[in-house]
Amino acid sequence: MTRYKLAIDTGGTFTDFCLMGENGEFHIAKEPSTPADPSRAVLAGIKNIVQKAGIDPGQIDFILHGTTVATNAILERKGARLALITTKGFRDIIYIGRQNRPHLYNFWAIKPPPLLPRHLVLEVNERVLADGTVQAALAEKEIQSVIVQVEESGVESVAICLLHSYINPVHEITLKNAIKQHLPHLSVTISSEILPEFREYERTSTTVINALVKPLTDKYIRLLEKDLTTTGVKSELFIMQSNGGVLTAPQAREQSARIALSGPAGGVLAGVYLAGLTANKNLITADMGGTSMDICLIHNGKSRFTTEGSVGGYPLRLPMLDIHTIGAGYGLGGEEPTVTDANLLLGRLDPADLTGVKTLKPELAARAVGEKIGGPLGLTLEEASEGIIRVVNANMVRAMRLVSVQKGYDPRDFVLAPFGGACPLQAVELARDLGIPRIMVPPHPGVASAWGMLSADVRHDYSLTHIVNLTPAVCAEINGEFARLNEQGREDLAREGFAEPEMSFSRFLDIRYQGQSYELTLSIPGNSLIEADIQIIIRRFHRLHQQNYGYCREKAPVEIVTLRLTTAGALPKISPQLHTGAQEATALGTRQVYLSGAYHQVPVYARQRIGPGWRAAGPAVITQADTTTLLWPGDRVYCDRWGNILIETKVRQYED
Repeated sequence: MTRYKLAIDTGGTFTDFCLMGENGEFHIAKEPSTPADPSRAVLAGIKNIVQKAGIDPGQIDFILHGTTVATNAILERKGARLALITTKGFRDIIYIGRQNRPHLYNFWAIKPPPLLPRHLVLEVNERVLADGTVQAALAEKEIQSVIVQVEESGVESVAICLLHSYINPVHEITLKNAIKQHLPHLSVTISSEILPEFREYERTSTTVINALVKPLTDKYIRLLEKDLTTTGVKSELFIMQSNGGVLTAPQAREQSARIALSGPAGGVLAGVYLAGLTANKNLITADMGGTSMDICLIHNGKSRFTTEGSVGGYPLRLPMLDIHTIGAGYGLGGEEPTVTDANLLLGRLDPADLTGVKTLKPELAARAVGEKIGGPLGLTLEEASEGIIRVVNANMVRAMRLVSVQKGYDPRDFVLAPFGGACPLQAVELARDLGIPRIMVPPHPGVASAWGMLSADVRHDYSLTHIVNLTPAVCAEINGEFARLNEQGREDLAREGFAEPEMSFSRFLDIRYQGQSYELTLSIPGNSLIEADIQIIIRRFHRLHQQNYGYCREKAPVEIVTLRLTTAGALPKISPQLHTGAQEATALGTRQVYLSGAYHQVPVYARQRIGPGWRAAGPAVITQADTTTLLWPGDRVYCDRWGNILIETKVRQYED
């Protein structure tokens, strides 16, 4: 029997499904999300897509899930009730934080409240020095005292973050074992396992976040695994990580903070896959759904990563794809006008476009826009709707500049890849505002995150704080540390069933000018450093610093801060399929679309009828089950052999 891979992405509005057969057979489905219990939408969608494909659920031998359970718990601060155990004298680390302001010139900017009250921060009298030396041992009476405090507090999760435990975790491990022995029902997270790196505030914040979301994530994944058996699916469950890799379900339950950006990561993988499939190696992906927009830059076919991310304003220092998220999307309806209402009233969307996915009601859209915006401002419905679109687009353009211009990249050198149910409608306006000359819309942009997950591999990240001047003399020292990380990574992948040919290893160094409080991450080639590599790495660091910050200090000493290793276990990939369809697809008809202050009679094309070689000119509307694509006057469009719609925009002219 044909075997299938199934990817599931839970979004704020819809849960998306992509089913791929080993012979290239492909099916998609969408199910309204069920925020109160996300698994209900997952189970309903599985039954739907299996029936649609006409297969037995037992033929699915791989399930990958991107979930928002951890994300929502952080954003809504509705995770587990937890306690934090820290070194005596350091209980205020997460309350003091850094001096950074959320918005430099906004005097009313408020930092998010701490994730736990101060009375649940408990202290133990111990001290490990920065070189790993134990200055004050952790006494048994201290252990017993804190266990009593934890039990009396009534918490369900415990975070343990002791001073300098990244270099010597002995006290953290002792505390964890003692708590698990006396209070086995509690969830325990220690910083030396989740993030063995220096910088106490970020390490504490990351540990607290994991403790916050771990019980909720553990419960959700366990119940989902149990419920999957009722559908007839026998596959093991895998979970998408924030770094674009895959975790097994048990690993995701234990290190839940690693799946905080689980869903958006799939969209980035879709962009990386498209960059590898086509000649467009520089992409800006923009994934706009029902509640938010996720933006990422892909350069030379590779996505950017960061270890300085945050969720809801809380530092999360685990490796993750460098995704910038803003509030933007369709919306689920209600009294306030939405982007959907504006597009509907301008004729860019039609109720028939989303038949079977969502019911659109023009009369309610007109009332919301008229009463809330048009009437008070003395505008027609069309003028008010265009205003809504301009405001939303301006917000999205600012966000796209953050990942491009402010990182030293010129957006005119990139292709815009619009994903999600909403972004293909806005793509041309966004591209024109940024000077982007080309847009690439994949065959199924509305389920791009789920589709991208099908190209993921199992991935693990390891780090080790090791501060030393970057000189030829440290080669042997660095090689020895990497050898230990390599061995750990190889053992973990082998335990998961990967053979040596399926394993890959990538090494990185966090480097800074001596005395700096921030660093840049550079990849290093080969299996071991030699002296000749050092000057090459230093020159690359200077160039990268110049690109990111506008200056470099070529005579200043450079130092290594952290060693990083990424391991990957190769999983079966998407089989690229040549697209079929008509080169001369004719319009289904026309409709009135309001563009630039006037109505235009615009042809409407069905995406499923369009094949390689098809060409047309804007204005036009291209409809499909999961999205609608809008072309403006002056745009030219064609379909490539993979079924991607490529739009050559009439870009606005800017002076260099």
